[in-house]
Amino acid sequence: MTERPDSSTAEVRSLAKWYAAARAALAHNRPLTSAAALEHPRSRDLSTGEVEALRRVGAFKDEAPVRPDRDPLLVSQAQYMALLEESLSAADAAKRLRVDVSRIRQRLRDRSLYGVEYDGSWRLPRFQFEGRLVLPGLAQVLKALPSDLFPLDVVDFFLLADPELRTDRDTAPFSPRAWLLAGRPIEPVVALARDLTRA
Repeated sequence: MTERPDSSTAEVRSLAKWYAAARAALAHNRPLTSAAALEHPRSRDLSTGEVEALRRVGAFKDEAPVRPDRDPLLVSQAQYMALLEESLSAADAAKRLRVDVSRIRQRLRDRSLYGVEYDGSWRLPRFQFEGRLVLPGLAQVLKALPSDLFPLDVVDFFLLADPELRTDRDTAPFSPRAWLLAGRPIEPVVALARDLTRA
């Protein structure tokens, strides 16, 4: 009979699985909500430092009323870690856009770029970049989004298909990111962002 792993071991395994799936989704601008269901083949164990960092912020519970492989808190923690890891630093974003890093900080203040401040530095999620350019209409959409929206929700807003972003010619709805990249009008995406503000 195999010994059942204790809850913290199961939590670490679940975190590692979701972390790998979320990183893979973010790297390819796929929504995080679908990443939790994926088993990524390159899933790896979390490093001792990653486990300890999660332990310090209370990620692991002494008693787990929810199975670790179904715990939404663990999923969101793994996705948040992956978001930080897969995002660009301010210096990387400056290099990509061929501007000075001070311009990136200014755009973050103006809300024409989106960033997550973590441990004294900025992380800029990849969804807002396409090659060496910024997503068309990004500034208008960001200014319409609630400023206190959780980072994972911002990512999913841009990457999840929305039934409102579809014309009679389309076979499937677009995500806001895909809609804007296709050169479609910005206004429907801004309206969706404003709806979140009213919610």
